[in-house]
This record gives sequence, C-alpha cells and structure tokens, in this order.
Amino acid sequence: MKKIILSLLVIISANSFSQQRCGTAERTQMLSENNKEFAIAKQKVNTETKKWIENNSNYSSKSIITIPVVVHVVWKNSSQNISDAQILSQIDILNKDFRKQNIDTINTPNVWKPISADCKIEFCMASIDPNGNTTTGITRTQTTVNSFAMNNDPVKSTSTGGANPWPSNDYLNIWVCKLDNLLGYSTVPSGWNNPGDGVVIGFNYFGLTNDPQYGKGRTTTHEIGHWLNLEHLWGGGNGCGNDQVSDTPTQEWENYGCPAFPVNPNSCSTSNSNGEMFMNYMDYTNDACMSLFTNGQKTRMISAISLYRPELLTQQICGNSVSVENTTIQNKKLVKIIDLLGREVKKIRNTPLFYIYDDGTVEKKIILK
Repeated sequence: MKKIILSLLVIISANSFSQQRCGTAERTQMLSENNKEFAIAKQKVNTETKKWIENNSNYSSKSIITIPVVVHVVWKNSSQNISDAQILSQIDILNKDFRKQNIDTINTPNVWKPISADCKIEFCMASIDPNGNTTTGITRTQTTVNSFAMNNDPVKSTSTGGANPWPSNDYLNIWVCKLDNLLGYSTVPSGWNNPGDGVVIGFNYFGLTNDPQYGKGRTTTHEIGHWLNLEHLWGGGNGCGNDQVSDTPTQEWENYGCPAFPVNPNSCSTSNSNGEMFMNYMDYTNDACMSLFTNGQKTRMISAISLYRPELLTQQICGNSVSVENTTIQNKKLVKIIDLLGREVKKIRNTPLFYIYDDGTVEKKIILK
C-alpha cells in the first residue's frame, strides 16, 4: 500500500509540472544564441532602459495608457474556439491587474502593499481593423494543426496553419491556440525587426476557465509583463539573478502552488526576512495567489512603451473613438499640451499652426514623441 501511495504522489507531482509555465526566457535565449543581430539589439535595450529609468527616477504617470488588442483564435476543434465572453473576461482581468483593481490585492503581504502599483495601463479590444473596417478585435482561424510549438512561431502565419499578425505598431497581437506543453510565451522589446511581435497563450489558460491552477487569466498578465520588458523575479540563469528592478527582492528560483508568507527568507545570502515576492505576477505561482506589480516594474513597463512601443499610444482604434468636427465653442480655452512626464510642451515645430480649443471640459492633452 505504501508503494502504491508513493507512486501516486510521484505521478501527481510529475503532472503538476508537465506544463511549462512560461517559454519567454527560453525563446529569448534561443534567439540570442542563433541570431547575433538580435543579441546585440537586446543588449542595447537593457542599456537604453537603464538610462531611461535613471533619467526619469521621479516619473509619475499623468494619464491612463490604453493599448489596442487583437485576439487571434486559432482552433482545430470546438473547445479551442473559445467564446467572445471568455476573451472579454481576459481583457477585464488585464485591466484589473494592471490598474491594481483586482480583489486579490487584499492578499498582498502588508510589507509589500506600499510598493504595489497601479500601472495606469489599460487594454481595449480594437474596433477598427488594418483596412479601416469595423471589427470586434477578434479573428478566428480554423487549422489542421493539432498543437503548436514555440519554435519558429508557426501559430503566427497562415502558411503554417496559424493567423497572420496585424501591424504591431498599431495593435498588441495575442494568439490563442493549443500549445505543446506550455501555458504561454511572448516576444520582448528588442528594437529588432520582428513581424510576429506579440503574445501566445494556451486556449485553456486565456481568460476565466475551469483550470484549477491557471484558470484566472494570470498567464496573459505574466506574458504581457514580458512583452513590456519585465523579467522573471529570479533573473533567469541559475537563480539569484537580477530582474533589473530595484524594489523586487532577490529571489533564488521560481515558486509554484500557493505558498504561505514568508517564503525562503534570507535567500540568496541576503538579509531579507520577508523572503521572496511569490505573489508577484512575474513569478510562477497559481493564478489565485498572484496579486501585484511593483512601482519599479511599472516604471520599467512605461519605459518599454516610451522607447519601443510608442506608436500604440497614438492609435484611435478602440471602441471609444474620437471624431473631429468644425464647431463654434463659447468661452473657449486653449488646451494645455503636456508630454508623457507631465511637462508642458512649449516648443512647436510644425507650421502652419492649428490651435486646439475646448469649452473648459478638457484639461490636458498628451503628445508622445
């Protein structure tokens, strides 16, 4: 009987880790080893990001950043052809996670609540496609492929059974499909020409699902963190590495399940009695046990948008589009123009000049260069 129980425990343990939580670090390492141009570009990103953060150490976001999303559902059988409702549940999860509006924040240990961040980043389903037509922001492609691998990104091309991306300057592309033993993976900012820029998520981990460990949509939160230049808390490699964020504690390795605080105090030979930040979205714990990004991670994500994805901020392709009409406004006021850091823009380069007025209800307008 003891042998049978032991065998069952081994099987359960093996099944728990048969699905790789995230393939981003492996994919990035593979690209770096096989493509010198990518490796150089990635190193440049690290240098430029560090410089941006140093120059904007007192950064405080003055407005909400909204990123247009297109979801490409690539399916072979009906269970993989997820519903619109499941897709929209994921967008809702993202908005709550990135805006610190998720109910899980009550579970964040008190020692880390002061650095838990409202990232002021939101996501919306695109309402205009690349041809200027109205859209739900969802594409659906039936495939003959049983399961997609991460190598060579076959899900990102119709020629290999997937779906072609929409222009990455205008949209965050998310592919949802059946993956080979993997929950998800993402591209990372590199300044390198990458037509397949975006995020890939297993269909049974996207949005609210019945998966007991990863059914609350945090795989997508995690992978978009990578897409915005966040690294795993342990910094990759052999653990105890550097995730390039100053307010996340040094971590020995990834955490799984739902640990109790504190986990691994004083790990990596540091004097940190609070242990590892296992509830951070960039760890590997169960979805229900994740609850925060830090202020430092927020700043790093904003730097990624400012440096490598600024075009997304100027798009008017979400549901709440803006129209421009000629009209006469009584008691008009000149709109104040500010940049991303909240500084008033005084230098005007373009001629002729067109002044923007409103009736006093618009307070500021952000210009990103």
